[in-house]
Amino acid sequence: MPAADARSVMAPTRQRILDQAERLIAVKGVYGFTLRDIAVPLNVQIPAIYKHYKSRDDVLVEVSRRYIGLLASQFALSPHRSPVDALRVALDAFVDMMIENPAYARLALVDFATPGGGMEYVKLAAGGEFKENFVGGPLAAMHTRLRRLLKDGVRSANFRRTDASDVYRLVKAQLLIRLVFPDDYLLSRRASAAEVRAVKRWLWDTARRHLAPAAHRR
Repeated sequence: MPAADARSVMAPTRQRILDQAERLIAVKGVYGFTLRDIAVPLNVQIPAIYKHYKSRDDVLVEVSRRYIGLLASQFALSPHRSPVDALRVALDAFVDMMIENPAYARLALVDFATPGGGMEYVKLAAGGEFKENFVGGPLAAMHTRLRRLLKDGVRSANFRRTDASDVYRLVKAQLLIRLVFPDDYLLSRRASAAEVRAVKRWLWDTARRHLAPAAHRR
């Protein structure tokens, strides 16, 4: 398991609980750990966790809020770059975010697996259904920026017209599957710089083919 950094050790107990939960999710999965697994490395008793969180599910919702916070900052606009370069930089940052935070990738995958029952952690953290975030909620601004990036590409004749939500579905689904299939070594250990570059190239190639104008398609 990755060791806690100095900032985590000195952080308030509430934050340290979330840091430890993230490390456990990364190596054991969302359902593979208990509150005791959190308490022991922190040298606290389980009741100390209940002072900050109502339950294990409450801890996972708070970790999901961290994920939503980072996700909300994705697809930043780059006015000084061409639309193609701006989208590629944004996709590179998206890859970095997921690889550097393996717990978030695992939480996202679990959330998609609970259609009507169970605890949908990311939905609870986002405050509603995923589709609602296209126009409202904490992720609305991120989706607005993605639409702007794609519109700029259409105006410059570099991208074909396509629904921004379809592009988001494509890149997010492709990246999540790339990180866990056929094995999840990119999440279970620190990826090398070469491995990260390879994932970035792969995701960009996927997005570029999808967005290529008809005249550029094979």
